[in-house]
Amino acid sequence: MTVYESLSGKRAVILGGSRGIGRAIALRLAAEGVHVMVNYARSADAAERTAEECRSFGVDAQIVAGDVGDLDALHEVFERVREWGGLDILVNNAARGLERPRPAIDQKPLHLHRTMDVNVFGPWQAIQFAAPMMHARGGGAIVNLLSPGAFHYMPDYSAVGVTKAALSSLTMYMAVELAPRRIRVNAVSAGWVEGSEGEHSYRSEVSDRVRPHVPVGRNVQPDDIAAAVAWIASDEAPMLIGQTIHLDGGFGDAAWRAVLGS
Repeated sequence: MTVYESLSGKRAVILGGSRGIGRAIALRLAAEGVHVMVNYARSADAAERTAEECRSFGVDAQIVAGDVGDLDALHEVFERVREWGGLDILVNNAARGLERPRPAIDQKPLHLHRTMDVNVFGPWQAIQFAAPMMHARGGGAIVNLLSPGAFHYMPDYSAVGVTKAALSSLTMYMAVELAPRRIRVNAVSAGWVEGSEGEHSYRSEVSDRVRPHVPVGRNVQPDDIAAAVAWIASDEAPMLIGQTIHLDGGFGDAAWRAVLGS
């Protein structure tokens, strides 16, 4: 059952769409009648499983390989998108940086540059490739996936946090420049996402430590993010331009409760 009729028949590209949050977004958009292209860097089998689930909703679902941090590979991805018929929705979900958690002062140059390539330059160039195709189709929606580490200090999270902060700033700049072309650029920043790739890469005990401090009583799930992306991409949010939706169940607002007591 669709929630947003305006999404039916549109075309979406999900960069980093094979697993976790990206998979949830692909499935939610497919359930809304959106044709999806699932990008992956290494997990072809996972991408194909996600695409197959998307096809069960009666939409066209394709997979496309390409490292978002490699400009040549990204160009090939969008050539495939052009041949596919263009796009109306771009979701910048691909990310890296958690595989070598370190304090900012100890970050290694190669790791930081590589993280920047995927988390900032990849989305930047993806938007540059996508915008003309969206404009030719009458407009579109771009959603960048951020992180609370872009706005608050998180131990051993510097590479991701700094690059996601840069992506937050890029969201604002692109939003203002692309709005006249009827392309809306926004972002979603989730709290601790249980069931995501980050949960397995960062610290295994974080989900259990965060949960008691979330006022709604549970951690964010990938489906929560997917629901926000679907709303942002629909015609129900025409005036949402350059904004970041924070999904954390009230965790950020209640942080001092853990220190000072209720």
